[in-house]
Amino acid sequence: MNTPLLPETSNTLSVDGRTARRDRGRTAVLEAALDLFEQENLEPTPEQIALRAGVSTRSVYRYFQDRDELVRAIIAHKQLKILPLFHIENIGKGDLDSRLSRLVDSRLRVYDAIGATARAMAIKASSDPVISEQIQFRKSVFREQIEVNFRQEFERMTSPQRNNSLNAIDALTQLDALDRFHVDLQLSLDETRDLLFASIQALLTIAL
Repeated sequence: MNTPLLPETSNTLSVDGRTARRDRGRTAVLEAALDLFEQENLEPTPEQIALRAGVSTRSVYRYFQDRDELVRAIIAHKQLKILPLFHIENIGKGDLDSRLSRLVDSRLRVYDAIGATARAMAIKASSDPVISEQIQFRKSVFREQIEVNFRQEFERMTSPQRNNSLNAIDALTQLDALDRFHVDLQLSLDETRDLLFASIQALLTIAL
């Protein structure tokens, strides 16, 4: 899977009033579901979503054929919003501290934006192959960014050192690890940043 799940777009240049109302209602349902995710309700019922969106439960079922389609639409809607956050400016350029700061700050911005949705995706991943593929897509993007950003340091290492460092940094900076630091260990985002910075710096200077 090399592309993210995104909302379907229409090539229609104009829409009638009913279509516009339907689109607004559908968007309201997706936004309501995301609000519930942020409140740690990671598996909201259609009734809860409808109440939050200000529409009837029957409308939710008109917009989406079943619960699986609803969940996929929610994820696609969220990913459209946060994909720009995946970009790391000047990746791989500058001194180590600058590159480290950019990567860690990028991860924390993504986590701050998508943490609740990522937890909901993890719940559904075992039963929904599309969602599982999306998680793997995100993880592969994050891993590739590490390889590019710290290429200078990896080139100084032996092959075993490089593999160990890459795997450890990858594990530390995936969203499930950030969730562990922030939710389970109750670290603030600043404390998490300091932990990541020091840990990655140590892993990258092993061969120096």
